[in-house]
Parts: sequence; structure tokens; C-alpha cells
Amino acid sequence: MQIYLTFKLDETLCIPLSYNYQLQSSIYSKLAEIGFSDFWHDEGFGETQNFKMFTFSPLSGSYSIVDKKICFENEISFKVRSPIFEFCDELQRSFEVRPYIKLFDTRLQLIGAGLTNQHINDGRALFSAASPVIVSTVLPDRKTEYFYPGDDCFIERLKNNYKNKFESAYEGNAPEIDIQVVSEGKKVVTKYKNIWLNGNKCELLVKGDCFALEFIYNSGLGEKNSQGFGFVNIR
Repeated sequence: MQIYLTFKLDETLCIPLSYNYQLQSSIYSKLAEIGFSDFWHDEGFGETQNFKMFTFSPLSGSYSIVDKKICFENEISFKVRSPIFEFCDELQRSFEVRPYIKLFDTRLQLIGAGLTNQHINDGRALFSAASPVIVSTVLPDRKTEYFYPGDDCFIERLKNNYKNKFESAYEGNAPEIDIQVVSEGKKVVTKYKNIWLNGNKCELLVKGDCFALEFIYNSGLGEKNSQGFGFVNIR
């Protein structure tokens, strides 16, 4: 399920190019306003891994890059998705109660909102990454090793991540999927808080059960989805 949100800008809004943490914090703050942030922020799904089961898109709107900042004019929009109906329902209700969001201490007035549910009726979907798809592992020395579409283990790790997320959200085994790299895209380095994260804006053809494809669309591909990574669109 997806919520599409549009906000009015009273003046140009200039923010750092890496804004994922602040936008994620704004979403959690909205849930906190109606008393529903504890589960989504602190608990999530899964016994060994903590999956928050939502993701969000990059900001969109008319903008320019000035002094290593992205400056939006007139209005900005973004999307939030989750395979869990309750998450979208609670977030939507928070905007009904208080139709604004705070981003970098700037209060933005909501001027448009829409709730949609994407149905995939074919057993295949071409996913294009709107935000970097992250696949990684932590080495014994605690350093992080990242994997990219050209790496042998990239696909298998993507499948395992999907499987773990799906089985954390629902009872039973995750439906099998097949993933093919259509375009390796480009490597993207993003700063989240004080950490630099590596990912790829790639295109992936995923085949499998329609419900599994819808789950991927709503939850994101790869790791750190609730931090705004792995948000995909269907081409």
C-alpha cells in the first residue's frame, strides 16, 4: 500500500543532499503524534532481525543544486509504502489529525494526499530502483563489505533478504522468486547520519508469485528500506 504526500513550500527549502535520516525521523514523528511510533520504531517484525516493513521515496519537485544542497521550490512530494495495512492507515490518520510535517525544523503544510494499492497481475515485474539498493555483510573486523549487481552473490543475498522479510511479516514460507539483473545502473554513495552507505540504482526483473512481487514493491528491495533505500518503481 502506498501513501502519496504533497506539501506546500512558502519559500525555497534548501536541505543537504543526504536527507534520508531527517525524512525518516519526520515519518516516525508523525506516528508518535497519535501514539503509534513505539512498535514501528523500536520493535518491528522478526525475532533475530528487526524489519520495520516500510520504505519511502526520494523527495520530488522542482529543484536546483546550490552549494551542495538541494533547493526545492513551490512544493515537494514523496511516497511511503508498506505491505502492512496498519502502518499506512496509522500514518494517514496522523495527517488527518495534523496536516503537516516538520523537516529540518521547517513546518510543511500538507496540500495533497492519496492512498493507493498496487496490484500486480503478471508473474513478473521490472523493478527500477528510485533509491539505491543496498546489499552488504559485516566482516569479522566489523567493517562493512558491499555487493553490487556484477558480484556473484548479489542475487542470492537479495533473495535471502526478501525471504527473511516476508517470513517475518507473514506465517509460512516465502514464495520462491527469480531475480535477473537487467541494468547494473550506477553506484550511489549516501550519507545516513554519520555513516556512508553504498548501493546501486539498478534495474531488476523479478519473477514469481504475484503476492510476492507486490510485497517487494511495498517493502523495498535489499537492506535498510525504512531508511529510504531500495524503493523501487515498476517499469
